[in-house]
Amino acid sequence: MPPALTDYTYAFGDTGQILNTDSMGLPFLDVTKVSGLDTAPLRTTTDEHQGMDGTYIDTPFLSARTVVVEATLYTDPTQPETFLDQLRSDYNSNTVRPFYFQHPGQGLRFVNGQGGGCAYDVDASRRTGTQDVQLMVLAGDPYIYSYPASTGSVTVPTVITVGVGFNISFNVSFGGSSPSASANVFNSGTHTAYPVITITGACVNPVLTDGYGITMQFAITLAATDQLVIDCRNKSVVLNGTVSRRSTLQGLKWFSVPAGMPETIFFGAASGTATAFVTTNGTFF
Repeated sequence: MPPALTDYTYAFGDTGQILNTDSMGLPFLDVTKVSGLDTAPLRTTTDEHQGMDGTYIDTPFLSARTVVVEATLYTDPTQPETFLDQLRSDYNSNTVRPFYFQHPGQGLRFVNGQGGGCAYDVDASRRTGTQDVQLMVLAGDPYIYSYPASTGSVTVPTVITVGVGFNISFNVSFGGSSPSASANVFNSGTHTAYPVITITGACVNPVLTDGYGITMQFAITLAATDQLVIDCRNKSVVLNGTVSRRSTLQGLKWFSVPAGMPETIFFGAASGTATAFVTTNGTFF
């Protein structure tokens, strides 16, 4: 759960220091500039036209995003290191965490990154209780996400038998079944979103189908205590947090949710009582 933020406040991680609060009690960090929350750097490839003027320019992908926070720390001149110790700890970790920010007219948003350091000089300004500080977050994932995520869940449904069975083959299908429920999520952002689907509980050969006609079928048997996590952005299928089961996916197709669009996901299986939980964050450039 992220900390409660107001306009133009920031925090790195769910328990990180809130930067730029309205409180003027000491110590207080006054943010003067934040860079890196605009468009992430474009990954550009160029190639000259042969026999004519001009250049081919391709920019289909984004590179890593670097967020830099410039601020002034106001503190008791006799104890400047206490707050700086905490900032150095917060912004020097290899653990990927959300960097939360709140800007006017928008809900809470975040980028996922790891600490890039806390930099400052020791100079005469400390005598007056001030210290200029620069904080960095390195985001290998360049997307900005909205919080909270759009979520939905669906249990392996009671199937509804339709049609009539025949002992001979026809060119059209008879019989079969259809699921009775679905999970619905929405991408509120400006970039394609990639859902994360968690299947929890017992089932045999689970099947996920989305509203755009893509089917993800798995050749796997899950026990009641199992959890299968399908990450459509990273194209991973992980059983119980440690074991890759990507090879169980038949066809290697992955769901995505277009910008500003809803997504409906149906869940079925040969048998079982498992539940599929779908999570999609609004995703921004």
